[in-house]
Amino acid sequence: MKTIETIATISPSGEVQLANCENVPVGRFKVVLVIDESPLYEEPEANPPEDSFLAATADLIGSLEGLPSDLSVNKDYLEGLGEA
Repeated sequence: MKTIETIATISPSGEVQLANCENVPVGRFKVVLVIDESPLYEEPEANPPEDSFLAATADLIGSLEGLPSDLSVNKDYLEGLGEA
């Protein structure tokens, strides 16, 4: 008798697939399956959030020349900001 700790995937149809069963000879065996029901990892979200604007444009940061590093350098850029 061998004890093997590995990852099992169970399909909707009930089929079990084991990963990385090293040192086990090829063949059919009687198997006793004990399932630890704590999640192995977080399930991915059905609709993952899209990248932020910053992440999508990160490669553009600093690529334009002649512009101020920050809009607050010239207070005129911020005039009227936040007013309804």
